[in-house]
Amino acid sequence: MEKRAFMAEIRSAGEDGEKKVSGLGIVYDKWTEIWPGYKERVRKGAVKKARTVKSYFNHNPGQVLSTLESNPPLVLKDSDKGLEYESPIPPTSYGKDLEINLERGNVKGSSFSFDVEDQKRWEDGGVHYRDIKSLILYEIGPVTDPAYIQTTAQVRSAQEAVEQWRSEQRPTSRLLRERKQKLAESML
Repeated sequence: MEKRAFMAEIRSAGEDGEKKVSGLGIVYDKWTEIWPGYKERVRKGAVKKARTVKSYFNHNPGQVLSTLESNPPLVLKDSDKGLEYESPIPPTSYGKDLEINLERGNVKGSSFSFDVEDQKRWEDGGVHYRDIKSLILYEIGPVTDPAYIQTTAQVRSAQEAVEQWRSEQRPTSRLLRERKQKLAESML
């Protein structure tokens, strides 16, 4: 499963005393530089929902905000810009922490967790491109520091994706690498 995070407008809102966090969770049809030399975009219409989609604060499953099935539920809405989300904030200790951090501007973006079903990859002028045509969404929500997530965990994910793509372009190299790995494992 992959994660992507980016700066996006998120806000705290609510009627009748019910607090909510909402924002643009996935941006459509815009190239994003994940790290230098690696760009990707998510096509409009690419998002398929998993059997259940959850909203966590900072990708932490111990800090569940809502799900599509909860009452009140997580709401997902497609727009021309991307996939928007609105999640109720539960009256828990971490919910109160989220409210305060939203008010102070400490929570700066959104992030989502997904698996890719269909994509196209290529290299042009030393830049690797990944065009995501179909993905399965598992989780979406607010994050404290999306730039940090993008420059740590996502760098590894993107590097692995480039290595996989390169290995698929050179089957002979891949076979040699697999043989070397098997040989090394047998020597342990």
